[in-house]
Amino acid sequence: MIINGVELQDIDILDLEIAEKYEKAIESIDDISTKIEGMKVSESIKAQCNAIFEVFNTMFGKGTDKKVFGDKVNLLVCIKAFEELVEEMSAKNSEVEKLANKYSPNRAQRRKKK
Repeated sequence: MIINGVELQDIDILDLEIAEKYEKAIESIDDISTKIEGMKVSESIKAQCNAIFEVFNTMFGKGTDKKVFGDKVNLLVCIKAFEELVEEMSAKNSEVEKLANKYSPNRAQRRKKK
């Protein structure tokens, strides 16, 4: 997978261990908006970017934040990279849902055919 122009190892969100790690990483940033209330802009940027750095380090291993973001701490770059990660994970979930729906019975459609 490519995040912020950097190729990272593909991770399988459908693997139980990876899914648990991902959920934990996402939960760690869920309440970031309340944490940054009242902070100066610079403090807010640092807190939000550090939270996103930690997500990448949790999912791909220590040092991934440096690989993806270098030494810059730019909120827009961090948010876009995080969005890319979430979209990648959601796409894999959508693929499974599509397959599951293909084989799950839909009573209304079955009744139409009769």
